[in-house]
Amino acid sequence: MQTNQKPWETLAAGQTWRGWWETGHEGLPDVPVLAARGVQSGPTLLITAGVHGDEYEGPAAIQALFDRVEPNQLHGTLLGLPVVNLAAWQAHNRVAPGDGLDLNRVFPGATGEAAHPTQILAHKIFETFVRACDALVDLHSGGVRLAHLPMVGWYPGNGEAERLARGFGPPFHPWVMPKVAGVLSYEAQRVGKVAIGAEWGGGASLDQAGASAYTAGLRWVLAALEMLPAPEEALLDARQPITGQYQTTESGGLFVPTVRLGDWVASGDSIGALRDPLGQVVIEIKAQHTGIVAALPHLPLLQPGDRIAYIG
Repeated sequence: MQTNQKPWETLAAGQTWRGWWETGHEGLPDVPVLAARGVQSGPTLLITAGVHGDEYEGPAAIQALFDRVEPNQLHGTLLGLPVVNLAAWQAHNRVAPGDGLDLNRVFPGATGEAAHPTQILAHKIFETFVRACDALVDLHSGGVRLAHLPMVGWYPGNGEAERLARGFGPPFHPWVMPKVAGVLSYEAQRVGKVAIGAEWGGGASLDQAGASAYTAGLRWVLAALEMLPAPEEALLDARQPITGQYQTTESGGLFVPTVRLGDWVASGDSIGALRDPLGQVVIEIKAQHTGIVAALPHLPLLQPGDRIAYIG
């Protein structure tokens, strides 16, 4: 069988396609692809989810979007990768069990004999899909270990990405994403793509409200890129964006928070404590930044190096 075919590139105007893209590399699972080509020319929008295998709102939202997409109204090409990291997905895990690498830290990937499967997958996704698109939306959630405040972000200096993010919908707080090498959206914007990323909830559950909010946000992006008619003009969210980065813990223990998602804290404020099995305080956890509490652990029993908060 021929590998590495790209059926979405030969779609006629007004057609849709759902199928499996063969990576052409032994040991890498095929990747599910959803595609729609509009009846008019326009940009190519790539929507990704399932980069981590324990996040479910994004995949559900992409599937729901394609259930209702109408190619006869579409300008350009819409591509959806609902489960980028199928090996991690099948393992119900954040990362693929084969090499344990975080796919969202190794883009644009690597090749060669020394490359790990996750790095090779990153390379193939980046070269095949990301370089061919004009805009990227990457959907995430907190997975097993975290719970996230709904937020949608862009990288500093990209006004078009900021516009798309600020119109994504009222549930999502604006977010200036940290520049982290290897992250899909960051590497996409580094090669000139309009790239935004989003987070919703967590706990490795499928929050239907989150999936619906993601689907509505994606339709806004399509309208904002003039790929679909806009039913009404969206209001851009003018709130001060969340900034900052994840805060990790140097100690282990049961994390008992004293704050909730969405609370405002100042740098140095207590956000909780780690306790040992006797209930004794191992260490008090203080905020490293001033801002909104945007993520907290879903699994409260933490090990040294685990993420304990996102504040910014």
